[in-house]
Amino acid sequence: MAERRRSRLRDMKSRIVDFRSSSAFITLVVAYAVFTEQFLFAVIVPVAPFSLAQRAHIPDSETQYWIAWLFATYGIASVISSPIWGWWTDRNPSRRTPFLVGLLWLLGATVLLWLASSKALLILSRILQGVGATVIWTTGLAIFVDAVGEARIGESMGYVAIPLNLSTLTAPMLGGVVFARAGYNAVFAMACGVVAVDVLLRFVMIERSTLAENKDASVCGIASKLGEKGNGCYLCKMHQEEKAALEMSITMISVAASTSTESKSVQRLGTNDMLKSSERTRSRLPPLIRLLLSWRFLSALWGGFAYATILAGFQAVLPLRLNDIFGWDSVGGGLIFVPLVAPGLLGPLIGALADRFGHRWFATAGFVGLCPSLILLRLIEHDTLAQKAVLCLLLGIVGLCGTCLLEPLIAEITYLGGGQEADNGSGSGKVRSYAQAYALFNVAWELGDTAGPLVAGLMVDSVGWETMSLTLGLLAGVSAVTTALWCGGWVFGGRDTE
Repeated sequence: MAERRRSRLRDMKSRIVDFRSSSAFITLVVAYAVFTEQFLFAVIVPVAPFSLAQRAHIPDSETQYWIAWLFATYGIASVISSPIWGWWTDRNPSRRTPFLVGLLWLLGATVLLWLASSKALLILSRILQGVGATVIWTTGLAIFVDAVGEARIGESMGYVAIPLNLSTLTAPMLGGVVFARAGYNAVFAMACGVVAVDVLLRFVMIERSTLAENKDASVCGIASKLGEKGNGCYLCKMHQEEKAALEMSITMISVAASTSTESKSVQRLGTNDMLKSSERTRSRLPPLIRLLLSWRFLSALWGGFAYATILAGFQAVLPLRLNDIFGWDSVGGGLIFVPLVAPGLLGPLIGALADRFGHRWFATAGFVGLCPSLILLRLIEHDTLAQKAVLCLLLGIVGLCGTCLLEPLIAEITYLGGGQEADNGSGSGKVRSYAQAYALFNVAWELGDTAGPLVAGLMVDSVGWETMSLTLGLLAGVSAVTTALWCGGWVFGGRDTE
């Protein structure tokens, strides 16, 4: 009876461990981490003017200037810290450690922002938040792809995009409502509650690599117990003998194959030697440099930068434009983003189709669709029901096109990062450089987030809304060309990464 209870207890523990390390649970953890990062970024939008005026004693005439700096320093800190954090993640034997460190960092920065009562502390807290947010888009996505694999990255990334869109829509609205009803402290108490759930999930999660190491140690422990009677480590011996036999078989097959094809290989020997020499030279470079020498990778970075520029610039100037035309207040200006983010619910389906049929043309179609949709926004000039319907339709197309291109671009980054290996610094072997690839993508994205509002705002003030929408549309058109040429490899053949 006691043995049966112990057996059931072991089975229950095994099922719990399997759940904590399952790809579904890890996807949930990373998706919620993405929600948390975007929520903390956007929830201060309605609170920032009060913080600057009442707590930092900044006059109303300088409020807009310092709000711009609060958001700019967040992006700048993320850009600078991304490569460093990505390098540390790939060098660390366990990705879970930097994942947890980054969360605690983000929590501390949020508390500092809550208590800040001067301009210096406000800016410092946003810098620290930017550094902490970097972990989500480097370490978090690296853990994510380790769990789900490269083959389903497009579909799986669609599930991560859903909470990203939800937080983009709900955070400013919740921040405004809570601030109006319960005050400043309640907003940050809510933010800390969101982070607390994130802390719990990250501690519960078990990284796949850690689970594999524990299972290996368990097997060796059982084998050691079997060997206490003087017969040696049976399981280890069996593993070594099977490995030796497999290596011998592979060697014999390789020798036979090389002998049978020797005559065919002689005429290509010179070309192969040149290719191998070039590959050896490239392999000596750090993964970060090797990625930046890839035209395919640079094309994906450009796509991320262009889409972030379009999206951030578009979001920065649209509410004011709609206020001028329709007289909508902040509530109406917020609700109009629903058709923009709603197509994100189709992310898993679009990602699955892209995984099956190829990412090149989905990403290209996304940019092609964005081009006329953004340009046609110039037609919205009058306060009529028909114009409002056209606006919602165009925003829905913009959101759908963004969903079509975002998952394939991240899949490209994943594949190319997975093709670069480097020593993890522990002497235990090599790891794929996912975190460094995502770090570079995060740099491109944050640069777009910074450039978009600046460029769009300046253009609306200087040359008008029509020229601004035309410029963003042309940027999408140019990006469609580069994506069609290099996404998934050079379209006319040749090496994928060149």
